[in-house]
Amino acid sequence: MLCIAIADKNIETIKAQLKEAEMAEIRIESCRLNKETTAEVFKLHKNLIATCRPEGVTDAQRMELLKVAIDNGAAWVDIEIESDRAFTNELAAYAKAKGCKVIISYHDYNKTPSVIELNKIVDNSIEMGAELVKMATMVITEKDNAALISMYNHNVPMLALGMGQLGTITRIGALKFGAPFTFVSGDNIEQTAPGQLKISVVKNILSNL
Repeated sequence: MLCIAIADKNIETIKAQLKEAEMAEIRIESCRLNKETTAEVFKLHKNLIATCRPEGVTDAQRMELLKVAIDNGAAWVDIEIESDRAFTNELAAYAKAKGCKVIISYHDYNKTPSVIELNKIVDNSIEMGAELVKMATMVITEKDNAALISMYNHNVPMLALGMGQLGTITRIGALKFGAPFTFVSGDNIEQTAPGQLKISVVKNILSNL
């Protein structure tokens, strides 16, 4: 499944993207959504990921906005692995009680950690309540791609993505390796991560595999 990552500040653009999306991630903080618009957006589609990164918002605001998204039908909620443990425990329990699946996500925009470190991240994510472990790291060498792909050997739902041009193979291959979805950008909106491909490009590649 292809998940369109949406971080647009124009509410009409968000709505237009959702009309065409099989699945989408809503970056609440980047979209500048408030409680009312968050509720409005998450009522529009039944297969959305609620994400609110700690950029310009407090933990209290993040908690409030993510709970609004969950209350209005979010299928998934993304919680950063570095989040305060009390924050994570409360939000994960709230989500699961509402039938919303929990993603624990790890991001490294500078490098890909060693396989040993990545394995520890997976273990920590599971301990924190992950129903899907997501890791996105900057790929510098082909060995980094191999390290990320090896994470699919864990017997847990996994999405391991390489950022940067060299990491593109992990985004295309994710569905083949067992990930439930992979992130793409809409054809008419900006990407939310380095190396993210347009949905039309990914569809074309997958149709030829």
